[in-house]
Amino acid sequence: MFSAIITGLKLANWLNWIVAIVLTGFFALLLADAGGVRAEILAGRGEASREATRLYLYTVLSIVPPTAIAVHMLLTRLVALVRDAAAGMAFTTANAVRLRMMGWALLAINIADLVYGWVSIRASEASGEYYGWSLSLTGWVAVPLLFVLAHVFREGAAMRQDLEGTV
Repeated sequence: MFSAIITGLKLANWLNWIVAIVLTGFFALLLADAGGVRAEILAGRGEASREATRLYLYTVLSIVPPTAIAVHMLLTRLVALVRDAAAGMAFTTANAVRLRMMGWALLAINIADLVYGWVSIRASEASGEYYGWSLSLTGWVAVPLLFVLAHVFREGAAMRQDLEGTV
């Protein structure tokens, strides 16, 4: 069972990088106006709408790589946690550090989502089109949960060391 989870997480990591590369390439080509696509998208809009759409496209282009890195950090640490759990070594200091890093990575993803949301709302207001975004509280609840879990794992690792020292 653990090997299937690890395989799934590794596959998700590969898909993360593939999607990040495709999206980065697509938005870079779009902003470079390859084939005149950007000109067609912006045609017939007012100046404020064109600027808002341009800002939206640049924001998406700038958010994709850091988000992909944060997702990579999240998935690779999760693979290591599952491996350790499969080996019966869940409560270790290394896993506490991994959980804390996962908390920081998830915080970065949530901040990127807020930036995207802010730009999306501004572009929607300026252009009159809906760019689509809604606040998700799940990630914001998961961030402190990961930090607390990291502390629990650190305490569990200390208790495990104490127990091994007394035996």
